[in-house]
Amino acid sequence: MAVQRLISTVYEVMTPDVVTITPDQTIEAAARVMVNHGISSVVVYEEGKPLGILTEKDIMTRIVAVGQDPRKVTVAEIMTPEIVACDPDTLIEDACRTMQRNKIKKLAVVDGGSLKGIVSLTDIANRQPELIDSLKNRNGGVADDIFELLNLSEGQYLEFKSSLRYDYNTKQVNQCLEQVVLKTLCAFLNAEGGTLLIGLSDEKTVVGIENDYRVIRNQNRDGFENHLLGLVSNCIGNYYLQYVSVVFHNVLGKDLCQVNVQYCPKPAFLNNGDKQEFYVRTGNNSRPFTISEASDYIREHWR
Repeated sequence: MAVQRLISTVYEVMTPDVVTITPDQTIEAAARVMVNHGISSVVVYEEGKPLGILTEKDIMTRIVAVGQDPRKVTVAEIMTPEIVACDPDTLIEDACRTMQRNKIKKLAVVDGGSLKGIVSLTDIANRQPELIDSLKNRNGGVADDIFELLNLSEGQYLEFKSSLRYDYNTKQVNQCLEQVVLKTLCAFLNAEGGTLLIGLSDEKTVVGIENDYRVIRNQNRDGFENHLLGLVSNCIGNYYLQYVSVVFHNVLGKDLCQVNVQYCPKPAFLNNGDKQEFYVRTGNNSRPFTISEASDYIREHWR
């Protein structure tokens, strides 16, 4: 049986054919280059060395928004000169951390002062299954569990949610999302337990919970855990906290929250406004039960 070679370095995922421009070109010319290649940024290059980077955002904020004429302004005048770079042997995890720390989405790949390619979060996301396998083989302890879970599909004992309360469509708090999370936890409590992973999109892309941090009181892991357990306490009940535990992981430079729910010896109801709701995990769904269905289920499940 052939052994699969593991992906680990930037060199293996970078885009080698980098679109470049010179600093003396006009912004109008640079914009055409971006449009023609379908890209959102270009590396500014001269005499064999990268000098900086020009992005769509630079053009929008420094030219369009202030009424500058793109035919009269050169790339050198508005480019970002401090290009953030890494070498081809940089580990994927380290590249992700560098992008996160600098709040950027691309890194130039430079070797001996020469531009070899560019790596973006998109490049990494496109190869994510292989990267997860690679990361899994270099991490031990509890981290092994998260990579095993990421390789599974949603089902009776596993559910994915992109966020706890941050709505990616409206870019603001949506408390309905909290109710969706609570429904899942309640359903696990009323079945055989399970695991909820928060910070994964429907496509199983790691989006992280950093946007959730921004919309809670204490903007860190502790604040997230306190907010989540507070929801369980207020909407399901303090008794059930003993069957819910929270673990955090850092995957590809982003935080994920793993919520483990144990089997519970008595039924759990979700308080939603002035009514109580009953959910049970069936397959990959958190299914609502009517009063009569809940009554029959409780009698059979906890007899």
